[in-house]
Amino acid sequence: MEELHNYPLVLTMKYIRSALLLFCAIVLFRPDGKCQDSVRTGSWVTLDLHYGFILPLYTSSMNILIEGHVPAFELDYTIKPASQDNWLNAYHCPEVGIALFDAYLNNPAQLGTEYGAYPFINFHLKQSFKEGLYFRVGIGLSYFPTIFNAFDNHKNDVIGSHLDAMVNLRLDYHIYLSKTIRLETGIGVTHCSNGAYQTPNLGINLITANAGLSYCIGNAGKCAVKAFTDTTKTKKTENEFFAAVGGSEVEPPGGKRYLDVTLSYIAFRRLSSKSKLGVGLDVFNNQANAERLRADSVTLKNNFSATQFGLKAAYELMLGNLSLPLEMGGYLYTKYNGNGYMYNRIGIRYYAGKHLIANLTLLTHFAKADFIEWGVGYKL
Repeated sequence: MEELHNYPLVLTMKYIRSALLLFCAIVLFRPDGKCQDSVRTGSWVTLDLHYGFILPLYTSSMNILIEGHVPAFELDYTIKPASQDNWLNAYHCPEVGIALFDAYLNNPAQLGTEYGAYPFINFHLKQSFKEGLYFRVGIGLSYFPTIFNAFDNHKNDVIGSHLDAMVNLRLDYHIYLSKTIRLETGIGVTHCSNGAYQTPNLGINLITANAGLSYCIGNAGKCAVKAFTDTTKTKKTENEFFAAVGGSEVEPPGGKRYLDVTLSYIAFRRLSSKSKLGVGLDVFNNQANAERLRADSVTLKNNFSATQFGLKAAYELMLGNLSLPLEMGGYLYTKYNGNGYMYNRIGIRYYAGKHLIANLTLLTHFAKADFIEWGVGYKL
């Protein structure tokens, strides 16, 4: 049952990983844009209307909850910055902004409404001054007033907590009607869940098409795109150390929440200013796994009996001081094998200065989300 409750999350994360890997291939291996002339600038406000459906992911319990299509609207504030920072030039000056999202889930008694807010980046896929094809990556928070309740909403095994993580991936096409007005249309996926912090946790996966109108409220114009300069002087090895904690709840809902601790080391090799590739080691102490072993009548000598050791390959897409990590690993040692022997990690990191790193990542096992990792890192 626990694997069923986490399957949609990680299946969606598989789609996210595939989309991010495809995007990484596009931005890494296309020309750096030295022949492109200019991009539009300015601050834009957009009202988008969405219409779509909840992706059931082949679970009969979700089919019972889905009563119709989902209408939604979104209000965006977007800035198209001038070409100043080198990382902006590397990606042809992408748009950055924040979105407010509101979706009516068409089942007021059991699902209610989904509210969300997330910052995003719109990466150029088609580089033209008159029109633009963008790939959006957004990560933020969502709020659900209506959630699982064992007494009066026990069929809602989709969302078990009011506050959840939110991920939005979208392919958008912009058509400029004038200097200050543009049309937008696209298709995307929005995923919300709590990463198994609180059960039940099937999560909400929305597939929607959108159409909207944008108006420039200031600084409409254009600027020349400077040629990207790779600031990586030497392809030296970067050593990074991480410590993170998280929490996960074991089924059934309302059970005890257990502490998860992760220690990591990665040896990175800089490929360019855009990316780096590395290998590393992970040490996990997951007390939820210890409880699962006890439930299987496995005798544990101490709390460290559920410690796991893993070897991993790591990749990071660099966006200035931000990075999008993608990791895949395998356990060298584990006493608990209910999740299999492979694991994955995705998320976001922020490099503060030369040494300190803020870390927010999700650890998954293909068909199961394990826990969200909140932590810090140090770079040598």
